[in-house]
Amino acid sequence: MKQLLNYCKSCTIEQVGEVKCSIAGLIRVSENYSVRIETKELSRELYQQMEHNDNDIIYLKTVDQHLTIMGYWVIDRHTRGIEDVVYSITCEAKKSFWGNQYCSIEKNCFEDFTVQVTEGVELIGLTPYGELDIKDTLFHMPSEIYIDTNIKRIGKDDGFSCFVAPIVQRIGTDIQLGIQYGIQYIVNCSHECILSISDIEEKIHILILLLEILCGERISTTRIQVRQKEEIYKYLGEPMLLKERLNTFDREHFDSCGYVRRKIFKLSDFHQDIDKVISQFGELYIEDRVAFEAYQQLMMDEELQIFTVNNFLKAMQMVEGIERLEDRQKIDKEFKKDKHRVMKRITDEKDREFVKKYCNNLGETFRECIEKIIKSCLLVLSEIDNFCCEDIITKIVNDRNVYTHASHKNAPLLSQADLWGLTYCFEVFFRVEVLIKLGLSKELIRKRFSYDRTFVAYYENLFGQTIKVENGGTGEYDDIMQSI
Repeated sequence: MKQLLNYCKSCTIEQVGEVKCSIAGLIRVSENYSVRIETKELSRELYQQMEHNDNDIIYLKTVDQHLTIMGYWVIDRHTRGIEDVVYSITCEAKKSFWGNQYCSIEKNCFEDFTVQVTEGVELIGLTPYGELDIKDTLFHMPSEIYIDTNIKRIGKDDGFSCFVAPIVQRIGTDIQLGIQYGIQYIVNCSHECILSISDIEEKIHILILLLEILCGERISTTRIQVRQKEEIYKYLGEPMLLKERLNTFDREHFDSCGYVRRKIFKLSDFHQDIDKVISQFGELYIEDRVAFEAYQQLMMDEELQIFTVNNFLKAMQMVEGIERLEDRQKIDKEFKKDKHRVMKRITDEKDREFVKKYCNNLGETFRECIEKIIKSCLLVLSEIDNFCCEDIITKIVNDRNVYTHASHKNAPLLSQADLWGLTYCFEVFFRVEVLIKLGLSKELIRKRFSYDRTFVAYYENLFGQTIKVENGGTGEYDDIMQSI
């Protein structure tokens, strides 16, 4: 996709909606992959159509690309002249498909798609290389070096799968080792119709959110390709959210293997069909969309290095969401059954109306949600099941009420530093709960979070606990890549 970055070429617009034409224009791709089309001389009829029908499909071509644009925003319009009026429009594409021929835009028209993301190799967690023995080779390089490589893949023939392959390049007298990778989705023809672009965007959204849970950082797509029959198209659209760099990375190491972090969970950690894992995660997301959206907002604020009490409140929103998922319908059904049984015993009509009006199931209280997530995560991370945390819970509940309800006159009990630390801890607790629900082992969860030095420090300072870690590594990828 990098070859399209800052792309700028003249083009010919051949069709807008149902109207065939031949109009000269200019197409630009900005540094954040937004696609802009500038037209200089439009007929009045076409000008009016483009101005009012922004869901039309546009077909245009350059010297090396055929573009199919699916919807656009008109961002500028201009007319000049009095008698012979010249009309021009500048618009920005909502979705665009780049290929050797035009894309057929129908309701369902794609067989598969491939995605690349920031830190993609590390998040997949597979390496095509064996361990390299590089000791004593700096000044005594042997004449021949054997590099053990092979293509690795996880997943089935349909649904989501991942692959990594070695890239060995000779540049002058240097040899450079790299990794080519992709996260692919292939339609199961016996169970699923071919995909629409909306289906693809939804699946990519779920995938990106899962990867953000795995690494605790914002992730964005860096490349999307879709396939229609034998033709492959580069796709630029809503999921393309270019992230120039992570705050913790140097620009030269962005989206590379320059950093190998054992604290990052990987798709290969699940040791099972990743399509099943992503599907299970999608069900969790649908059940409590608000909690996961709050998590993403926190990731964005952290990347921008913004912290206010709103971050703390978002973390509390995550806690309530994830802990109130369990058996909501079952609990509500039992409550209504008990309420009906009590009302049958009441003879006074006013009492019956009172119970009917005010006796409602409010679900678990916020305090109960906090208690549940803390005790659950302490059990996973430290194997402690009888820890008393009333003091910190009381402070959390107090401050949450202070910052949420203007009617509360209590003063906050936690400092800004404590709020920051608790927010970070509850982000981790939220991730722990999700990873447990997805079937990841407690042992691996403990090992990976023990490498998160920020969490280890806050966990000990605020909860007085350490992570119980057994001996052993965090997987083949980390061990091999650390040696390269």
